[in-house]
Amino acid sequence: MNLNTKPADNPLYPVNLDIGGKRCLVVGGGSVAARKVKALLLCGGQVQIISPHALEMISRLAEEGRIEWLKRAYRAGDAKEAFLIFGATDDPKVQKQIAEDAARYHVLLNSAYEPELSDFHVPAKIRRRDLVIAVSTGGGSPALALLLKEQLANEYGEEYGVLVDLMAKIRRQVVTRNSVTKENKALFRAVLELPVLDCIKRQDWAGLEEQLKIVLPAEIDAGLLVEEVLEELKRGKNGN
Repeated sequence: MNLNTKPADNPLYPVNLDIGGKRCLVVGGGSVAARKVKALLLCGGQVQIISPHALEMISRLAEEGRIEWLKRAYRAGDAKEAFLIFGATDDPKVQKQIAEDAARYHVLLNSAYEPELSDFHVPAKIRRRDLVIAVSTGGGSPALALLLKEQLANEYGEEYGVLVDLMAKIRRQVVTRNSVTKENKALFRAVLELPVLDCIKRQDWAGLEEQLKIVLPAEIDAGLLVEEVLEELKRGKNGN
């Protein structure tokens, strides 16, 4: 980020990042920082906190070895080699130093208290297993983003996550058998036009198998697909 030339009117480019194993630095130890830490850990980030003080949740995670906590104030250069940095402190001097470091070391910055300094904004989101639906107002109105998120959460239940899992399994098998992209797309659309979502919602697994048999090629075992989906559900409930 260039503090002097960053345009204010560019549209934001939406993207999903793989942060697995990457250093994600959070400056601050309050409730905002705690939310960032929780989300980063969920996605496999290597989280480091810098703050003289922190909430009990953050302290506990550090004691468990799940995050690294540097119990001191932010220092110039701390952002070096970070993949992402989150400014979760309301101290304007610290925010400015973080922004300068982010620009110097080419680290993407999210500033919770001074969004105009940010390279990216974290959208409001709902997560249904591998399905993520995000809403962003570009930092303009977090309250509106939250409201829209709540409305979407009521419309898209857990059954959509199961549907994503099912479609992913079907896709893997179809693609290995057929390289004709146009035919594959038609097949995937045909599956989705069946009442498979309703079967999942009602937990009618026998009905789901019968629906899949209508359109899937004979060499793809619909019964086995359903069994694999159920196994994934069981693992999810057991926390494995």
